[in-house]
Amino acid sequence: MQLFNSIFTTSNSNITLTQMALTLGVSLLLGVLLAAVYKYKSNYSKEFVITLSLMPSLIAVIIFLVNGNLGTSVAVAGTFGLIKFRSAAGSSKEMLAVLLAMTIGLATGMGYLGLAVIVTVFLSLAILIFENTKFVQVDKNRRHLVITVPKEFDYHQFFEKQFEQSCKEATLLSVRYKKKKEALILEYQITLDKAISDKQVLDAVLAAGPMDVVVNKQVPKRKFL
Repeated sequence: MQLFNSIFTTSNSNITLTQMALTLGVSLLLGVLLAAVYKYKSNYSKEFVITLSLMPSLIAVIIFLVNGNLGTSVAVAGTFGLIKFRSAAGSSKEMLAVLLAMTIGLATGMGYLGLAVIVTVFLSLAILIFENTKFVQVDKNRRHLVITVPKEFDYHQFFEKQFEQSCKEATLLSVRYKKKKEALILEYQITLDKAISDKQVLDAVLAAGPMDVVVNKQVPKRKFL
């Protein structure tokens, strides 16, 4: 079987039982492979893993129902794929997994099983390689701070001076006003000296007085990519 040759020799309206079984079987196996790769070094839910495993087969069935009309299939499959992100913000990795699941389903549904296998294996290996290289690793000495202070608090240059003793670099990223609490929310990105612990950073900040402080090793997820 050549890479870009479909197993459907005529049209999707004349699919045999053997062809359908082969297509759904390959879709399911590739979906399970994708789900296994997604689980690697990720926080995941049981529902999302099941969704990834079954989505390629579901999209292949959608293509069967529209008789191989690729344009209609993409539109319908895209709608199903975006349901995940309608009510809750999804991470970039989740969106990548959903798009890859849709790609697998589109390829298998059109009969291009060899192409689907090669694309899935290649991209899965790429994901695993990226997960284990320094290229995508977060700087271990970088912290993201969210500090809540009273509205009247004079924060200009104050925290920068506090950070001088414990940080190589401190940058004020944003200032937000919380109307209900009558407070300012300050977001800082700091780079620590290797000998400095998170507790020492907290002690330096809290020296200014009691306040709410959150220290993150990664920037919190946004509702946008």
